Amino acid sequence: MSTVEQNMKAAIYHAPGAPAVLDYADVPDPTPADGQILVRIEAISIEGGDLVNRARTVPQDPLMPLGYAASGEVIALGPNASGFAIGDKVATFAFLGSHGELRAVSAQTCWKVPAGLDMGVAAAIPCGPGTAWHVLKHAKLQAGQTVLIQGAAGGVGVAAVQLAHQLGARVIGTGTNPATLDKLKPLGLDDAVVVSDGPVADQVLALTGGRGVDLVLDNIGGAAVNEALACCRDGASVVLIGVLGDIGERVDPVHLLRHRITLVGCLFGAVLHEPEEHSGVAELLDAAAAGRFTVPIDREFRLDDAAAAHAYAQTRGRIGRVIIRP
Repeated sequence: MSTVEQNMKAAIYHAPGAPAVLDYADVPDPTPADGQILVRIEAISIEGGDLVNRARTVPQDPLMPLGYAASGEVIALGPNASGFAIGDKVATFAFLGSHGELRAVSAQTCWKVPAGLDMGVAAAIPCGPGTAWHVLKHAKLQAGQTVLIQGAAGGVGVAAVQLAHQLGARVIGTGTNPATLDKLKPLGLDDAVVVSDGPVADQVLALTGGRGVDLVLDNIGGAAVNEALACCRDGASVVLIGVLGDIGERVDPVHLLRHRITLVGCLFGAVLHEPEEHSGVAELLDAAAAGRFTVPIDREFRLDDAAAAHAYAQTRGRIGRVIIRP
C-alpha cells in the first residue's frame, strides 16, 4: 500500500446530538492491522446502536466513522488475516467504522456474502437478525410457547418474528402503526398490539387468557422493560436488547422475585466472533440468499446524506432497514 496518506469520505461527528451533528468529511484511509481486512464499502445498514451512539456517546476519535454494520469488497489483507481473499464480497461488523467508503475490520467479524444476495440485505444481517437468532437460541424458545416482541417492526423484531414462527411459537408483536404490524403477519406475526390502544400488558394478558407470555424480546428499553415484566407468566424470561427508551428507568426487583422472572441483557456484538454465533450469522446469510428469510429494505440514502438517513431511521411506524450507499 502507498505510504502517501489518502483520504476517504465518511460520516463523522464531534459531539453527541441530533442527526444534524453528522458531517460528511474527508478522513484518513484506514490501514488493516494484524488480523484485519480492508473492505471497500458498498452498503451500510443503520442500526439502533448507531442512533444511540450518535445521540449519547462522545466519540473517542472524531475522525473514526460512526457505525456497526456494512458490506463490501475485500481490497487488502492485513498481516495474519485469514479466511478471505481480495475480491471477496463480505458482510462486516464492528462497533465503529461502517459509515465510510473504506473499513478496516477484524476478519473474525466478517462473513462471505452468498452469490446473488443484495449487499444492503447482507449488511443488515449480522446485527439485527444475528441478535434475534442468538436470543431465541439461548432462550430455548419451544414450539407451542408464546413470545412477545416489543418493537416488532425494527431490525431485530422483523427477524425475530420470522425465526420464532419457524420454531413453532405463537408470536405477539408491539408497534405504533397498525398498518405496519399487518405487514408482519405474512412473516409469522400472530397477534398485533398497538401501543396507543391501551396498556400493553392489558392487551397481552387479554390475548393469552390472563396467563402471560413465556418470553419477551424488548428492543426498546426504558418504560417498556416494566411493560414487558407485566406481560410475563410466572417463570418467564425477558431479554433486553435495545435502549432507545429512558436509560434511567427503574425495575422493581420484588416483582422479579415474586414471579421468578429472569431479566437478562444481550449485546450480540460482544460475542458474534465466537464460533457458534459466527456460524449462526452465516446460516442467516445463506437462508436470505435462498429465500427462506426476509430482510425488508425500507429506503436508501447516499453517504453524503447520512444526517437525513439517520433522521429517517428514527421515525416510528415504518418497517425495514435504512441503507446508506457510499
